Amino acid sequence: MQVAILVLVMVAGFFVVHWNLQRQLDQQYEKRALAVAETLASQPAVANAVETGRPGGVVQQLAQAARRQTNAEFVVITNAQGIRYSHPNPSLIGKPVYDDPEPPSSEPFRTGRVFLGIQHGTLGLEATGKAPLFDAHGKLSGEVSVGFLMTSVYQQAASALPSLTVYLLIVLAVGVLAALGLSRRLKRQTFGLELGEIAALLQEREAMLHGIREGLLGYDRNERVLLANDSARRLLNLPPGSLGRPVREMLPAGRLRDVITGEVTGSDLLVLHGDRILVANRMPIRRDRRQHVGWVVTFQDRTESESLKRELDDAIGLTETLRAQSHEFANRLHTLVGLVELGHYEEAVQFVTDVSAARGELTDQMLTAISDPRLAALILAKVSLASERSVVLRLMPDSRVAQGITDISEVLTVAGNLIDNAIDAAASGPPPRQVELTVVTAESGLLIRVRDSGPGVPLQMRETIFMDGVTTKSSVTGARRGLGLALVRQVVEGKGGMISVGQDGGAVFTAVLPDCLADESAVVSS
Repeated sequence: MQVAILVLVMVAGFFVVHWNLQRQLDQQYEKRALAVAETLASQPAVANAVETGRPGGVVQQLAQAARRQTNAEFVVITNAQGIRYSHPNPSLIGKPVYDDPEPPSSEPFRTGRVFLGIQHGTLGLEATGKAPLFDAHGKLSGEVSVGFLMTSVYQQAASALPSLTVYLLIVLAVGVLAALGLSRRLKRQTFGLELGEIAALLQEREAMLHGIREGLLGYDRNERVLLANDSARRLLNLPPGSLGRPVREMLPAGRLRDVITGEVTGSDLLVLHGDRILVANRMPIRRDRRQHVGWVVTFQDRTESESLKRELDDAIGLTETLRAQSHEFANRLHTLVGLVELGHYEEAVQFVTDVSAARGELTDQMLTAISDPRLAALILAKVSLASERSVVLRLMPDSRVAQGITDISEVLTVAGNLIDNAIDAAASGPPPRQVELTVVTAESGLLIRVRDSGPGVPLQMRETIFMDGVTTKSSVTGARRGLGLALVRQVVEGKGGMISVGQDGGAVFTAVLPDCLADESAVVSS
């Protein structure tokens, strides 16, 4: 195709050059003819011979001498009426230049101005130059017309064609060799694929990249985005026209940007972005396995699977709580049966009374302090779970929530995660193992403080403990840990609140959730 285009261009260029060369020769011969005509017209002897002489004679001799010296095809001199006084064909001397009674207005013997152009004359197609002839007094007395046959011009143009053709063939050969070299180089760069195959590969790549559910983000060494499929744009909330823009410019500061730019390294990194749980992996892009040209980051949306695993963890925790309660109830029932069998009826009655009073006292304390039954039920369940793990969970006496809770789901998320973490920390520490819970109102919000007797949080981890994926625990179901405190921070900060961690024997977590209480007149149904 390249050679065919080159040949077509060269052929077209050959005709253009030939046409231009012929046009230039035409102009040169026209100017040459005019120069000869003006030279003759400027000689006083020529004008005097026309004025005083007759057609032929001296004028014919002067014209023939000029024709021989200049190699012109003809030199014709006329008077002011257009009668020929000289001509290469003697039979035409004395006859008018034009048979028409009214000659063209462009003739110099009528206008007094020079003329040059291509004309059809008595000798054929001619390149003609004409000059007016003036006498000694400046009176227009005729004209001098000089011409060269166009066949001579064509012969001169044709004589230049062989050398021009050789030059063009040399250029064509060089162009063909260059085209072949370029074709071979392109073949190597495209691995021998033709244009149709490259287009098909591009279409297949676009279809695959935009068809997969995993997000795919690629950027070069200058951190400018080269590729972002549909899933990546959706998961990362990338703005339109993101290609070519820096990654740091489009993503907010935080763990997500740190993972993408490589400030946080590792495999299967957990990232919370909005309400989505993402697992990110970052790998280098290398050309020919040597040259590093950029990075590619993949994202998998694990929101549903992680939610199911966490729900399974919660279900297992609830099962453990029920098992603990069942175990505790069975122990007490066996004790009661034993006392009856031994005949210690008074001790049996006292034992049942004490157990009922203890449980009732805990329930009454919970209902008195926490008016919302959903939060109270959560705390009661956590008390049983803590008891099974030999941890005492106490609701502090200064706890008081007299109003209903509007954003109960968010409150349960914060309180449940903080209590679970505190029970885990206390269970891993030495006796006495205990957790203290304080829930009080703070204007229109809640203040939740959880203190445990565990080892506490090291000073250097008090900021990173709230980051996605930071944990020291494992899950029995394989759920990814490190989400609880990250979710707590996301919920708290999403409501405009604050969360902090301190040290008082063990870890002390304090969360403030604003604007989550109903009006005092609101009634929460149980």
